[in-house]
Amino acid sequence: MLDDSKSFFERTSFNLVSRFIGAAARAFLFIVGIIAILFVVVFGALGYLIWIILPFVSYPTYISYKNSPKSVARAKVERILRNQGAAVRILFDGKPGEFVLSHLGKTAEEFTGGAQKRVVIEKQPDNFADLMQTFVEGGVWSEDFFRKQGIAPQDLTMAALWWDKIASKDNLFSEKRTFAKPGIGLELTYGYTPTLDKYSIDMGVTQDFTHRLIGRKKVVGQIERALLAGSNVVLVGRPGVGKKTIVLEFARRAVEGVLDKRLSYHRILELDYNFLLSESLDLNQKKNSFMQILQETQAAGNIILMMRDIHRITNFEVEGVDFTDVLESALEKRKLKIIAVSTPSDYARFMARNMRLRKYFEPVDAAQPTLEEALEILTEAAGNWESHGKSPFLVQSLRKIVASSDQYITDIPFPEKALELLEATITYKEQEGQSGAVTVEDVNVVLSEKTGISFTSLTGAEREKLAKLEEIIHRRLVNQEDAVRLISQTIRSKSIGVVKSKRPIGSFLFLGPTGVGKTETAKVLAEVYFGATENILRFDMAEYAGEGAVTRLIGDPSRSQPGALTDAIKKNPTSLLLLDELEKAPSEVVNLLLVLLDEGFITDAFGDKVSARNTFIIGTSNAGTELVRQKVGSGQRALQKEVVEYVMRNNLFAPELINRFDGVVVYEPLTKEHLFKVAHLMLSQLAKGISEKGIELVVTDEAALHLSNLGYEPEFGARPMRRLIELEIGDMLGKALLAGHLRGGDKIKLVPRGTAFGHEKV
Repeated sequence: MLDDSKSFFERTSFNLVSRFIGAAARAFLFIVGIIAILFVVVFGALGYLIWIILPFVSYPTYISYKNSPKSVARAKVERILRNQGAAVRILFDGKPGEFVLSHLGKTAEEFTGGAQKRVVIEKQPDNFADLMQTFVEGGVWSEDFFRKQGIAPQDLTMAALWWDKIASKDNLFSEKRTFAKPGIGLELTYGYTPTLDKYSIDMGVTQDFTHRLIGRKKVVGQIERALLAGSNVVLVGRPGVGKKTIVLEFARRAVEGVLDKRLSYHRILELDYNFLLSESLDLNQKKNSFMQILQETQAAGNIILMMRDIHRITNFEVEGVDFTDVLESALEKRKLKIIAVSTPSDYARFMARNMRLRKYFEPVDAAQPTLEEALEILTEAAGNWESHGKSPFLVQSLRKIVASSDQYITDIPFPEKALELLEATITYKEQEGQSGAVTVEDVNVVLSEKTGISFTSLTGAEREKLAKLEEIIHRRLVNQEDAVRLISQTIRSKSIGVVKSKRPIGSFLFLGPTGVGKTETAKVLAEVYFGATENILRFDMAEYAGEGAVTRLIGDPSRSQPGALTDAIKKNPTSLLLLDELEKAPSEVVNLLLVLLDEGFITDAFGDKVSARNTFIIGTSNAGTELVRQKVGSGQRALQKEVVEYVMRNNLFAPELINRFDGVVVYEPLTKEHLFKVAHLMLSQLAKGISEKGIELVVTDEAALHLSNLGYEPEFGARPMRRLIELEIGDMLGKALLAGHLRGGDKIKLVPRGTAFGHEKV
């Protein structure tokens, strides 16, 4: 008790003394300030004269002015107006022009020779990018010129803007440069915070703000308005979206005094839970320390706490502590300012359901940057890498990184996914020992490693493969001409780049009897397009026919459980999604698939968009099987339209679902002739498998015919033959191997024996 009284007396007396000293210091500084102002007014003219007369004082300032983007651009304009014939050469000479050319991988001669008309300058530019934009918009170079050079018109402006930002960073005449600092002695007017300082990091002092917030200034404004209104903030965003950067920008504005006067020069402190929770095993001691931190924060009057993962100390099941009562008591007094940071899943699971705290916090969405903002962030990051002696980046490669990470990396948000691809490309260049600028080809190599898709230009072999796609697929698939033709057309149009779409690569609904090759078609497609049958994400819709199907597919935030479908697509965005027995999907699942097929993405339970724009989607169904058999039995072909109408007429599929697919393909039952060909394919696959044992299996027409006769069951297609191979023939060969009748180096063939098979050496 005596120690507590002593501690209270020490804190109180120190606060009183510090505030008294602060007040005296401010009064003294006010008087000194008035004298200084009078001194400037009286002796200002003399100082200005000295500044002009003494070159060593004025020269650095003069050079800084001459090198500012605005001065450089206007100096070029003066030269261009005097010599219109050399306008393009003047544009690209000097450091700004050299910078642009080196970051485009081009020469001044290419732009000079490609100019088709003179530029008309109607107004003075504000920077080099403004001048470059005048040339681009003025049509100095044709669209055909840019196409042949492999660059976009906006690349020129982007490279020029990049130089402007670098030139402005340390320039005295930069419009964004600020010299605002808190007044001397200002800290002395606030309270003493020894415990808080022990458990926190000052985000306004420890950071040098080399990485400024790009875009999302609206979010910083929302945080400021919420705090001014007396509320606290919970900043909600996916990991990697830049939540800490947003808070750092807020801290920078506080340090520079550009926030509202009620928040300017406040300290933004990040509370270190790890130190607080691990310091002692005594729960009461942890609670008292946390209470002391909040008391000092309130008493100081100039502190805003940043608290990451606030659920760690307000939910017992996370860390074994729950300080909700302490935090609620402090928040009730409306003197505490907190910026909490959380993910959508943690917010939904913990904070949204904690009504004792939720009423004191205003959620602010930290959405990922736009593509334009992501490109700006990437440009700044590339500039930082270059300043450390790394290879320069071509503007085209930066655009490629942003566009490709947006299209092919779906489980990580911007800007993190673009920055990761940037760093991976740099690492690749260093490992390969390559010199020169980072090109689009370098990005393609790294992207191919990450996604498994080839992004390089089509080779002669690949072009031949696409041209003969029907033939290649038919090596594994018998009959089904309509399905093969439709798939081949889609693959060719997307691979060559003729068709651009935000929908999935292709989406097909396969209708027809069992065992006719619907699933086999999907396997062939995965192997041809993605290189392996492992790239199939298979979902049996019969398993999702019950209650809670959508939750199982897209996730459950209350239990932090990811969705089976959304998680699979996130991890394998370049794959084939196979939806078996689609007719058994309930209506709520069908609604989910409608969005997936139409928009190319779905939103999971945590609010994240999951892209399927690099996914093939195939639905299979036995719907309409009886009609197909009847029509084929009567000799009728070309059943496509009739079967689709039958399916919709009998409400087996909703018309809107049918219309979402790129194509609906009706599979015909396999005849005996078809089964003979399928038997040949199956036996060839068996021969390939047994060759790994060093045994050569010769596939004969006799064996294929016997297999097709034994497995002929029209209602089950080719599946009975597969069972015969896997059980009967496989068991027969397995026993022969175990008994030593077959050894590596043997060459055999299958021999029909009644209703079974035997083997003999050849």
